[in-house]
Amino acid sequence: MSNYTISDDALTQELQHIGSLIASGQLPQAAKALNDVQKRHGRDARIFLLGSRLAEQAGNPAGALQSAELAQKAAPGWPVATIELAMLLLRQKKYAEAVEQARRGVALAPDDFNVIRRCVGIAIQADNLPATLEWLRKAVALMPHEQRLRSLLAANLVAAREGEEALALYDQLVQEQPWDTETLAGRARAAMLVGKNEQARQDAEALLRLEPGNTSHEYLLALARGEQPKTQPVEDVKNLFDRFADNFDTVLWKNLQYRVPEKAAGILLKAHPDRKFNLLDLGCGTGLVGVFLGRLNGFIIGVDLSEEMIRKAARHNVYERFHNVNVLDALRDTPSDHYEAITCCDVLVYVGDLSEVIPNALRILKPGGHFIFSCEAATEDEEDMVLRATGRFAHKASAVQRLCEEAGVGSVEIEQLPQLRTEGGEPLPGFLVTVRKSQN
Repeated sequence: MSNYTISDDALTQELQHIGSLIASGQLPQAAKALNDVQKRHGRDARIFLLGSRLAEQAGNPAGALQSAELAQKAAPGWPVATIELAMLLLRQKKYAEAVEQARRGVALAPDDFNVIRRCVGIAIQADNLPATLEWLRKAVALMPHEQRLRSLLAANLVAAREGEEALALYDQLVQEQPWDTETLAGRARAAMLVGKNEQARQDAEALLRLEPGNTSHEYLLALARGEQPKTQPVEDVKNLFDRFADNFDTVLWKNLQYRVPEKAAGILLKAHPDRKFNLLDLGCGTGLVGVFLGRLNGFIIGVDLSEEMIRKAARHNVYERFHNVNVLDALRDTPSDHYEAITCCDVLVYVGDLSEVIPNALRILKPGGHFIFSCEAATEDEEDMVLRATGRFAHKASAVQRLCEEAGVGSVEIEQLPQLRTEGGEPLPGFLVTVRKSQN
């Protein structure tokens, strides 16, 4: 437990005043008052925390981190200082360090619900599923009647494929709120994890009675019936990437070692050393293809379902404009012979069926243009397209080559990638396809 106490004295009132100055943007006044307080009171941890907040507000991340670390050193037994350091590290996208500090905070205050709750948020934003589950279990043990906490734990248990525990929680939640569609959908997914497809079917049918025509519920029902849908529901993909946008670059690049946008950009720059081409970037995400291409003697148009992803991509200032639509609609609505290049990186794993994608991409390419796309790899003894337990589609390379050839391409090159990215710390195989449209 904490061995650091805060008294309601004159110093506390001064610090509260300085905090209000920082919050209102009066940084010079706050800095002057904080320096004066520090001269009189020395190494009080709260002074360092305010110094950290002031530095962060002033755009000095290194100074903010230094002050937060000094606060922790000044009061090593005070969980607030440790959690504030963890939160700062999180905002600076130092995810592993943030989780490490959060773990220290939990050790200091294992029964403090507010500390545990904040640590859950840190683990979720850091995309650390083991820590998320560990601290959610603690939070639920401390507040067992909090429905939202139990629902969050159940959803993360499904993500971790711990079906039995998830199903037990969802059974409780459905009894409490049988009308809640999020809970029913969660129980359907948990039931399928443990092979209870009849339960999943009943829940999916109940969902459709509550919300007829909902494509996400129809998708769940198809899975429960043992069918393989042709594509992911548009709203599910949009919601996934809206939530993922803030951490997307760091998680994919650093944690999952994803390098496909860099490879695609390299192929295009080799084909167009003068940089004179126009590009349609399908499923542009946060704009990684544009980052590796840089400014062209042409334009880049980005397409993505997620508005949050588009906002991130726009910050690079290399895209001419964006269309907030799905890939299939973008391809259908684009005029023929319009682009010299199209990229589609880590997108077709959600689109699934490629029977419309490849012919339409070729239609809108100019003669000699390139279509570059990646796929997760199905093995040659699997079906042409396989829906994985992750919810993503894998494709068989030979089937993709056949679709390209049937569409009448000029040439097809398939580069096998033993590690498209990592999945659960292990290499996930895939392949990169470069299609060139014939010149006539």
